[in-house]
Amino acid sequence: MAAVPGGKVAIFGAGGPVAAMAARALKEHYTLRLTDLRPLEEIAAAGKPQSPGAPLPEVLPPPHETRQVDVAEYAQVLEAARGMDALVNCTVVRPHLVPAFQVNMLGAYHVAKAAVELGITRIIHTAPQLVILGHGADYLHDFQVPEDVPPRPGSELYSLSKFLGGEITRVFAERHGLEVVEFAYCGFRPAAVSNEEAGGGLFCFMTAWEDTGEPFLHALRAPSSAFERPYERFHITSRLPHGKFGASGKAQRLLGWSPKHDFAPLWLRATEG
Repeated sequence: MAAVPGGKVAIFGAGGPVAAMAARALKEHYTLRLTDLRPLEEIAAAGKPQSPGAPLPEVLPPPHETRQVDVAEYAQVLEAARGMDALVNCTVVRPHLVPAFQVNMLGAYHVAKAAVELGITRIIHTAPQLVILGHGADYLHDFQVPEDVPPRPGSELYSLSKFLGGEITRVFAERHGLEVVEFAYCGFRPAAVSNEEAGGGLFCFMTAWEDTGEPFLHALRAPSSAFERPYERFHITSRLPHGKFGASGKAQRLLGWSPKHDFAPLWLRATEG
């Protein structure tokens, strides 16, 4: 097993904003196979961002390619993964019961299973943060929370189904010699802060869209020696003053990546005099 400095990478769930930023970061270095349940061309043409300022997918010219893939169908995942050097799973369904488990849990199983069948060892798996979910057993009131604390998904559909998908992927990694990186995200916003927003504060787990994609490049290029365990979890946040999540510097230590943005106008007050 070794780093993946070049070659071919399949991105599942490429129509979403995190995957869009990943593709932007990777497109000059890898040949990408961008897959989603809907045609990527249709998603891009609709021009409907997930939230204000969220990126839209880009239909890349050859040698990159796009495919329609339902991750709930193993045969489709296997064919999309064939010939690839690494896999990126950004698929997600949030509010609907059966599709959430089909995509978030079963889809993760299919990606990991395809990797093993095809001899692919490097996977990047995206997930929501599982540390601050509004129940009595989370880490909301703690500081310097490391990524390796036990996840606390609670009973919320999105968090629980993604947690199970991550656990399945972790077991595959441990039993089959995979190298899996999990990137956990929470809130997103553009790095730029308007004058109207200045001084308004911000949540303690927030990522600039501009900081979202570059970690994927670092995760693919990281040598095997960088991994302390088969399944490594990272809290991907921008540089924030709270000192709660992502403050341990694990991404810098293992992947050589650190965020560039800190939203300073949101939490700094101008001094008088």
